[in-house]
Amino acid sequence: MSATLPFHSLAPLCRDLEKLVNDLRNSSQGSQPPEAELQASPLLDRWSFAFLPAPCLTGSVHQHPTLGSRPHLHTSELVLIDPHKRWARTWSRFYRLGKQLTPEIDKA
Repeated sequence: MSATLPFHSLAPLCRDLEKLVNDLRNSSQGSQPPEAELQASPLLDRWSFAFLPAPCLTGSVHQHPTLGSRPHLHTSELVLIDPHKRWARTWSRFYRLGKQLTPEIDKA
């Protein structure tokens, strides 16, 4: 099986995504979250917006369906990768993997 970064198992991820999709559909139709579910939810106090770093891939991209070819690209969040079979799945799409960039070791 492919690596499942950053998830240890795909089954919980699938359940979470199905729940998220259902919640988004309900919201897009004007529904509010059920009061009982909100009351059972944790309270986040003194909250603010923040950015959470997420694993992604970088590289030059060829034949991207919306961006075309570019010398530098950051993908969306990395969900699955199998470097041996040369593919990756990000939040938005699959990528075929070419050569992996290896860091140069500073010999100075």
